[in-house]
Parts: sequence; C-alpha cells; structure tokens
Amino acid sequence: MKRFCIRALLLSTLLSAGLPAYAEQTPPTDEELAASVQQALNGDAELQALGLKVSSKKSEVTIEGGMTDDQQMFKAGQIAEKVPGVKFVINNMVQKN
Repeated sequence: MKRFCIRALLLSTLLSAGLPAYAEQTPPTDEELAASVQQALNGDAELQALGLKVSSKKSEVTIEGGMTDDQQMFKAGQIAEKVPGVKFVINNMVQKN
C-alpha cells in the first residue's frame, strides 16, 4: 500500500507540473515554417531591406532574392538553419548589380 501511495503521489506531481519537455510535438506545416524563417530573416535589418522571399516544401526552405555581398547570403543561410523544423536550406540569392 505504501508503494502505491508513493507512486500515486509522484504521478500526481508530474501531471500537475505539465507535460515534459520531450513530449511529442506536431511539426510545423510548410506555410508555418516559411513564415517562421521569413520572420527570422526580417529580424535582421540588413536582410529585411533586401526583401527576400521564403518558401518551404517538406521542411526544405528556399530563400530567394538579391544581395549586395556574399556575407548576406551566408548570414541568411545561418539564420534559416536555426529555425526549428528546418531540415535543409536552399539559398538561391543572387548578386544585385
């Protein structure tokens, strides 16, 4: 009986604390993922000024638009890779003249 009470108390405590951090989460849709990456890119003033376009298909994100230097392409790729749910980044940015 004592074991049962201890287990019940532990279970009650865990349930009242909420779900554990490792609980299964639904992956974002491609539209949600593209919006999240777009928001992350727009969080950088330099990249926001470029007006980049973001799309996603099967969690593979594509970034398109013009850049004035290669570092902008590198920075955009790094930011996109950090967004949860992104599996791969295709960076199609091109040099503006």
